[in-house]
Amino acid sequence: MLRALLAAGLAAFLAASAAQAHVHDADSARHHDAPCAVCQLRSAEPADPAVPDAVPRVVCASDVVLLPGLPPVTGAPQGAIPGQSPPLAAA
Repeated sequence: MLRALLAAGLAAFLAASAAQAHVHDADSARHHDAPCAVCQLRSAEPADPAVPDAVPRVVCASDVVLLPGLPPVTGAPQGAIPGQSPPLAAA
């Protein structure tokens, strides 16, 4: 409840400050290279109402080509069986 009240108050303050006319004097224009946010929003073009195409592409199973994989691994790895030692290194 308190968050909603605070959000509504901040939104009302922002709308009121944006609607209020303001003047940039020469001293403030000298210190800032870019115009203020309210002036930028007033001169901005409206957003493009077109919705991007976000539909997933349909891929047929016959179009997918898989490369052959590695042969299956069989047996236990070296050292997994008690008493089995790895092969001797060639000298």
